[in-house]
Amino acid sequence: MDEALVTPCAFKLTFSKQIYRVELSPYEWSQHLICIALDQEIIVGTVKFQEEDEIVDDILYTPLRTFHHETRVHAIAWSPETSLSVVPKVVSFCIAGADFKIRRYTSNLSDFNTYEILDGHKDYVNSISYEPEGELLASVSDDHTCKLWAVKEEEQKCISTFFLTSPGVSVCWHSEESGKLLVAEKNGLIRMFNVRSQQAIMSLDAGTVPLSAADWGPNPLKVICVAAGELLLWDVSRPSRPVESRTLHVEGGLTVKFSFASENLVASIGRPDTLLKITNLSTKQVILCGKIKLFGGLSWHQRLPYVCAGSDRELLFWRINNK
Repeated sequence: MDEALVTPCAFKLTFSKQIYRVELSPYEWSQHLICIALDQEIIVGTVKFQEEDEIVDDILYTPLRTFHHETRVHAIAWSPETSLSVVPKVVSFCIAGADFKIRRYTSNLSDFNTYEILDGHKDYVNSISYEPEGELLASVSDDHTCKLWAVKEEEQKCISTFFLTSPGVSVCWHSEESGKLLVAEKNGLIRMFNVRSQQAIMSLDAGTVPLSAADWGPNPLKVICVAAGELLLWDVSRPSRPVESRTLHVEGGLTVKFSFASENLVASIGRPDTLLKITNLSTKQVILCGKIKLFGGLSWHQRLPYVCAGSDRELLFWRINNK
């Protein structure tokens, strides 16, 4: 696809300050929720599209609550216990800040708002992820560690540390099997751990550096990463070498994420020009290319064919036509 053929976004939301990270909830029961990190504040709101509600003309954004945050945000993770359909409402998420600390926010969007600090990393935390049951939070850092935090216990603390061979850049859980964790390192190494035995059960090697980000898809046999501008795809039933490798961002990738709704759709952002690219893994084609001013995070809608990216003071939404 010619990079000159840039697709304009379908919808745009404008904010008063720069957006550092954005995360749509990945869970079916809270799919309307969005978390937006600005300078020293976190906004939780809802986003609805016409596909969900006929009275919505295009996109309906409703801010619900703003939380104070002392430092610039590096990563966001929604807790699976978050739900607006229970009484009282439960909103829970974690934020990794530039002060090396993780803060866990909990609110009923009324009279109960609190946060706890998870303190233990000694350098920047690059990625955080809740296990599907919500009992544990995993984090990886430039300090060459992956930590597991017991976030449901009264005393929230680190219960385990995995030592890495280079800075940790991505961490995510197996979508179906509890206790299996993927950790990706800057040196190109991707390992799957059994957190109960604390043993590595599989290793993948990108063979090129730096590895910027990795993801474990809705089909847990598929693992992707971007390393030095290359998009690599593995079938973990045949883990010896990638089943697909192609240059996608010639000056380096920044992030990559599988769509929740389609195991063949992958979104990535990279350089030059901070371009968003949507790749169809089955056809091996870039089906959409979008321009972003300043990278401020990337997130897929849980069910609908929309991808969202932070772009300086704007949230940009693209609708993906995958026909």
